[in-house]
Amino acid sequence: MLIFSLFFLALCSLGVAAVNHACATGRIKKNPWVGIRTSKTMVNEDTWEAGHRAAVQPMWVSGIAAAAISLAGLLFLGAPSTQSVMVFMACALLVVAVLYGAKVANVAAVEALVVESPRR
Repeated sequence: MLIFSLFFLALCSLGVAAVNHACATGRIKKNPWVGIRTSKTMVNEDTWEAGHRAAVQPMWVSGIAAAAISLAGLLFLGAPSTQSVMVFMACALLVVAVLYGAKVANVAAVEALVVESPRR
């Protein structure tokens, strides 16, 4: 079961980064299901894309790192406790990355909103 978890976690890690990238490039428009959905990124398409563009690098770096940690767990087939630690580390990295990505996206969305409607 841990082997499946390691593969699935690696796939999900890269999937999160790929979805963010698709949102940043406009292939996935503002929606209520996927992407970084904060009150600031959901204002309009410009804030949506600006937020996701800002989060692209941290999301890809963490997605690749979490996938690598997950797949490295396959090296320890005889040590399920080590594999469990690898699953936990990859999950923790993804959670931190998503929270950091949301913070970066929110800041970028606010900046895009200010540029869009400057004060008079």
